Amino acid sequence: MAGQTPLVGRRSELRKLLDLVRAAPAVVRVEGEAGVGKTRLLQELRTQPGLHCRTWLTGSGQPLREPLPLAPVIDAVLSGDGAPWSTDPVLGALVPMLPELGARLPPALPPLGDLRAERHRVYRALRHALAAAGSVVLVLDDLHWVDDVTADFLRFLAGHLPAGLSVVLARRPAAADLPGGRLRLEPLDLDETVEMVRAMVRDRPPARAAATLLRRTGGVPFAIEEVVRAAVEHGALWEGLDGGLVPDGYAEAIARRLERLDEVSRQVMFAACVLGAPVGGVDLLTVAGVPLTDGEGALDRLIAAELLRESGGRYHCRHELAERAVLRAMGPARAQRLHRRAAEVLLTAATPPHRRVADHLRAAGDTTGWRKYAELAADRAVEVGDTGGAVDLLSDLLAAANDPRERHRLAVKLGRVALDGVDVTATVALLRDLLTIADLPKSIRGELRSELGLLLLNQTGSPTEGYLELARAAAELRGPRPDLAARVMSSLANVHAGQQHIDVHLRWLAEAEGLSGAITDERARVAFQVNRVTTLMTRGEPDAWQQAAWIFDEPADAEIGRHCTRGCLNLADAAGWLGHYDRAARLLEHGRGLDSTSSYVVELLQVASVLLDWLGGRWTGLRPRAGEMAVRYASLPRIAAECRLIAGALAAEQGDVADAFPLLRMAVADGPPPVVATAYALIAELRHRRQVRSGVVSGIESALRVVRSTGMWVWAAEVTPVAVELLCAVDRYAAAREAIEEHRAGVRGLDCPAAAGALALSEAMLAHERGEWDAAEVGYREAALLVGDRPQWLARTLQRRAEAMFAVGHDGVEPLRDAERLFTGMGATVRAQRCRDALRARHALPAPRRGRPGYGEKLSPREREAARLAAQGRTNRQIASSLGVSVRTVEQHVARALHKLRVGSRTELAAVLGPSEVDGPSTAAP
Repeated sequence: MAGQTPLVGRRSELRKLLDLVRAAPAVVRVEGEAGVGKTRLLQELRTQPGLHCRTWLTGSGQPLREPLPLAPVIDAVLSGDGAPWSTDPVLGALVPMLPELGARLPPALPPLGDLRAERHRVYRALRHALAAAGSVVLVLDDLHWVDDVTADFLRFLAGHLPAGLSVVLARRPAAADLPGGRLRLEPLDLDETVEMVRAMVRDRPPARAAATLLRRTGGVPFAIEEVVRAAVEHGALWEGLDGGLVPDGYAEAIARRLERLDEVSRQVMFAACVLGAPVGGVDLLTVAGVPLTDGEGALDRLIAAELLRESGGRYHCRHELAERAVLRAMGPARAQRLHRRAAEVLLTAATPPHRRVADHLRAAGDTTGWRKYAELAADRAVEVGDTGGAVDLLSDLLAAANDPRERHRLAVKLGRVALDGVDVTATVALLRDLLTIADLPKSIRGELRSELGLLLLNQTGSPTEGYLELARAAAELRGPRPDLAARVMSSLANVHAGQQHIDVHLRWLAEAEGLSGAITDERARVAFQVNRVTTLMTRGEPDAWQQAAWIFDEPADAEIGRHCTRGCLNLADAAGWLGHYDRAARLLEHGRGLDSTSSYVVELLQVASVLLDWLGGRWTGLRPRAGEMAVRYASLPRIAAECRLIAGALAAEQGDVADAFPLLRMAVADGPPPVVATAYALIAELRHRRQVRSGVVSGIESALRVVRSTGMWVWAAEVTPVAVELLCAVDRYAAAREAIEEHRAGVRGLDCPAAAGALALSEAMLAHERGEWDAAEVGYREAALLVGDRPQWLARTLQRRAEAMFAVGHDGVEPLRDAERLFTGMGATVRAQRCRDALRARHALPAPRRGRPGYGEKLSPREREAARLAAQGRTNRQIASSLGVSVRTVEQHVARALHKLRVGSRTELAAVLGPSEVDGPSTAAP
């Protein structure tokens, strides 16, 4: 990074300056704040082609308390080694000012006795010298430090410019008025900041580091360069750009600028930097301890010096780096005094900014005041939803607390606040840290541990770990907090918790009910009841619906409403797996009514509706919905796994094995027990369908193992029929019979229509495979009645029944046709095609003709259906999924429909087809 930094972000300004200098005679002012790159631009100007033949005379102002008259001009004249000094008598006026030129000047002129006349003579002499130099570029830098005499000369020169002279004057904006056209240099923007860093270190900074660097430096190139160089020297480049580093060189430059200020201006500047935010003039001067009469002039001087900025009557430091450099130059005693005044002024506001007050009091050394206002700030942060800010404040307070009771109180408060945080990983880490506090009472430790357990259980995909933490919490809370212990135990009773056997969860529920009398808070009691009825419903207890009826009552307040919404979600999920689809839909609808404002709740309700649509056979357009939600909820493993199961199952039904397998495997990895068991069964079925015998039996055994380990045969509606079918296919009839008997025992006395239908179907399938045709026929008829509201399983039952009828010489065409229609309507293209092949083999379906039927200018049934779906706004992929065809085929159907209907776009289809057809039922031919 050695050498000069390339010029960045000044191409346009350099081009304009070059054009002005070439057009001699000319005067141009280059203006911009300190460090913005005026001097660097002038250096670059001298290297430009076409200016090498010009004589360059350069000088600059100096930051002296009393600037020397004409000093930068004299320095410039002396800088031209080849200047052709003449013997013109007027140059004698310069002899007192240029004694080093000796014999090169004519004799000194006699005094005139009139100071103004003598000054005018000097001005003429300097102009004559510049004119004699020929083609000249006079560059005078830092003219904000010049005296009035120099400024007057430059005005005189601008009015009598020699023909070959170009004058470039560089200064800060608020300096004395000077002649010439104005060229303003602005700070760099974000892209230019990135370019400058890249030019210095040969690497592109991360977006966040670049944005922070721009904010800290205000885009001032000198500040950017200093920060980058310091960061490189510290060996942590990007962290240095993104941190609070104040380079020594920049701090020294700011310190020198402060030294040139009067004491009142310095005090106001210090106060502005201590406040650290835009503030009204009166408040700023109050913090500075400066009278209004003196302070107003100081404010003007600071703005003129480009140290303060004013916007809408409020004042603030130029940028963050300058602010930090000023604070670094301030002594500790002055800093504490100003921080104390800042807190006092802020507290006079109608709504005091408690966090800023707390920070000022802490910097002033007032620990008691800091604690008071920091906690008030944390409470306010919770009110406005700034959980992260509240956690930071409470964490600081907890770290500084010495009194055990205060530490315990803050630990509980911090744990409760952290539960609402977005970053689950950070919250888990925080709760683990809190649990390491050695002297926490059991009541507090148990509460914190219960919060940790719930996070692990519900949001991180760690059910076993979460279950263990909840069990420890229950043990710690039994004695000191029976009310909270009952709630924790009701969470342990949740059948999804820790993947324990149902008997374990029911024991937890029984103990929780025994302690529930200690729950006196109504909201806590509603939360307990939600957990209780969730367990009963998930289990399939016959009286669960009666015991859950209260959830449809109007909640007493918003918090109870949130618990009821959670209950609706839990019960709808349980009801869906049980096979109560209408009741589950009613629960979801009620949940939407309870909380339609929270986007998170609305989205969870949408996820629940996806599961319900899949289980209930409403598959049209469902695969893309499930796939989208699997991506959206990738950070919530249990929800994502459920969506992947559905997307994978539908991909398998549509013959997309390449998509189905990875989705189902991911569902196995992260899902809750019913999802895992179902995914295992579907993977085994796919392998069997592709005649890959390895892994079929082990996959079925894995599925059954999940169900057996939980004892939840009510979850086996998607598992047992597949298990029986595949086990019989490999002649393992005894294993199939064992699965059926376990299923029968597991659902006895329970309200689980889906599992009951699956049991009847499995019995019929086993009789079928054993050649017990009469029993199979009766079994399929019974199963068809039990699975009637599950189209996918009704179709499979009808298909199997037809196969059994054909096997004994009966006519099974009618049930086979019914099965084909159901499969086609759902988009289960693989199974529908199998039914069509079987019908065609029995001459019950016309053989396929070569070529398409000729419809002329009329739409074919497929073209009309594709056009109808396109008019509804469906994508080609969604239409392909609905019709069971490829995306390419859909593209052809839609293109032909547009041509035949003589419309130019899909949006015109709705008007041509008409609302009755667009909104009507599907008319696609099977």
